[in-house]
Amino acid sequence: MDNEKEQLADAAATEQSADTAAASGGSGVDMKLDFKRTLFVGFAFMGIMCFWEVYDYIMPLILQRVFGMEYAEYGIIMGLDNLLAIFLLPLFGHLSDRRSKAKFGRRTTFIFWGTILAVVFMICMAVIEHVQYGLLTKVGDLDDPQVVYDYMTQYGGNWSGDAKESIDAFIAGWQNADYQTWFKGLADGSIELTAEQNARYNSEFLTPFYAAQQLIAAQVRGKNIGLLVMFIFLLLATLVAMSSYRSPAIALMPDVTPKPLRSQANALITFMGGAGGFVSILIYTVYNMVSPGRYQSSHIWIFVVLGVLMLVMLGAFLAVVREKKFVQMRYDEEKRWNVVDEEEVHANEPLGKEKRLSFFLILGTVFLWFLGWNAIKSHLSTYATGVLKFEDSFVSVINILNGAGGAIALLPVALLAAKFGRKKTILMGVIIAVCAFVPCIFLNDGINATLLKVAFTACFLIAGFGLVIINVNTLPMVTELAKGSNVGQYTGYYYVASMTAQAVTPYLSGLIMDANPGKENLIFVYGVCCIAMAFVTMFFTKHGDNRPEKKKKTIEYFAEED
Repeated sequence: MDNEKEQLADAAATEQSADTAAASGGSGVDMKLDFKRTLFVGFAFMGIMCFWEVYDYIMPLILQRVFGMEYAEYGIIMGLDNLLAIFLLPLFGHLSDRRSKAKFGRRTTFIFWGTILAVVFMICMAVIEHVQYGLLTKVGDLDDPQVVYDYMTQYGGNWSGDAKESIDAFIAGWQNADYQTWFKGLADGSIELTAEQNARYNSEFLTPFYAAQQLIAAQVRGKNIGLLVMFIFLLLATLVAMSSYRSPAIALMPDVTPKPLRSQANALITFMGGAGGFVSILIYTVYNMVSPGRYQSSHIWIFVVLGVLMLVMLGAFLAVVREKKFVQMRYDEEKRWNVVDEEEVHANEPLGKEKRLSFFLILGTVFLWFLGWNAIKSHLSTYATGVLKFEDSFVSVINILNGAGGAIALLPVALLAAKFGRKKTILMGVIIAVCAFVPCIFLNDGINATLLKVAFTACFLIAGFGLVIINVNTLPMVTELAKGSNVGQYTGYYYVASMTAQAVTPYLSGLIMDANPGKENLIFVYGVCCIAMAFVTMFFTKHGDNRPEKKKKTIEYFAEED
C-alpha cells in the first residue's frame, strides 16, 4: 500500500493529466501493450469462461431432461445464480480492493481460493445429478403413468399393452445403444428414411419422445424432492465460489495495464476467455460424439474433466503471474509516458454530474445487450434441438463457430478502438449483432435441413463478431472512470449490470416461449429489440471513451514492452 501511495504521489508531482500529456505529444502514442504479461493475467479469466461455457450449455439440459422442468421453471434457476451475483460481484471486487497487504497480491488470493472451492462444490453437484439420472433409468410405478402414456400415443405411436408396460419399453428405448434406430423402427421399420419420412419421424416420434421423458423426469423429481434441494444448494454454492473471484480476476487487467491500452488488453483477455470456452466446447462435443443417445448417461464426467482443467489453468496462472511486480511495472510505464491520471490521486472523490450520467449510460448499454444476448444463449441448446431439430453435437458446432466469430473480431476490435474510439466501435458491434440475429426469427425446420444449419450457424458466427466488439470495449469504458484504488469496485458495478440482466432474462424469455407454443422464435425478436436499445444508451454516452491514437503499424498494438 505504501508503495502505491508513493507512486500516486509521484504521479501528482508531474502535474499533468493524461489529456495534457496527449496534447504535448507524449501521451503514449508510442506505448506498446505488454503482450506476454496480459496473456499471463488472462489465465484466470480463461478458467472462468471454461466453467461458464459448460454451465450455459449443460445446465438447461440437466434441468429439463433430468429434473423435468419447463422453460420458465429452469429459467428461474438459471436466473437465480445471476441474481446472487448482483450482490456478490461488487462485494468481492470491493473486498479485493482492500486486500493490499495480501502476500501474493490482492487479486491472486481471491482467484486461488475461489477456484478451489468452485471445483469442489461443482463435483459434488455433479454427483447429485448422477444419482437423479440413475433413478430415471430404474423408474418403476409413476404417480400418473397414464399421463405419460397418453402423450406417447397421441401422435399415433405403435405402443401396445398397458401404460406401465409401454413406459418400461420407452425407458428401455432411450437406454438402448442406438435409441434413434429404435424409434425409426417404430415409424416405418426402416433405418433409411426419406426427407418426408424424416420429417414425420421428427414430428410424430421425436417430439413426443422428449416431452414424455420430461414428464417422467418431473414425476421422479416429485418423489425425490430432497435431491433437487441438494442439487440447487450445491449449484448456488458453486456460483458463490465463482463470484468470489470473477471481479478480482477481471480487475487484475486494468491493475496491470495503463489506461490508454486497456481496450487492446481487454481484447487479449477476451481471447483467453474465448480459448477457455473453446476448450469447454470441445469437451461436450466429444462427449456428445461418444454418447450414443441424448439420455444415455449423466454429465458427471464432463464436470470432472472441467474441474481438472480449471485447476490446470489456476496452476498456470500461479506459475507465471507475479501480481505485485506487474502492478509496479504498470506504474513505472505510466510515469515514463506521463499518462498517470491526476484523478487517481483523488480516489475518494465522487464522479461529476456528466461523468456519472455517462457511467449509468454505459451500465445501461451493458444491461441491455446482456438482456438480449443471454436470452438467446440460455435457450439455445433447447431451442436448437427441440424446435429446429438439430442434434446435440451440431449445437456444439454452433457454439464453436460463435466463439470463432468472437476470436476473429479480437484484432479488428483492438484496431478499431484505437482508431475510432470505444464508443463508435461499440455502436458498430450493436449494428452487426442486430443484423445477424434478425434472420434467425424466420428460420424454421420447414427449410431444407442443410440450408437451415448453414444459415443458422452463419448468423451466430456473425453475431459473435458483433457481440465481442461490444463486450471488449464496455468494461474499459467503466474502468476509465474508476480510480486506481477502486477498480475492483467499479468492475463489480459492471457485473451488477450484466448479471442483473442475466438474472431476469432467462425467466422473462422463458415465459414468452411458454405462452406462445409454436412461436418459440419470439426469443429472437426479444433479443434483437434488447440489443438494439443498447445502441441508444451508448449513443448518448459522452465519457469513458479513449482518445483515438495516431495511425501505426498493426503489429505495434500487440508488441511486447522492451
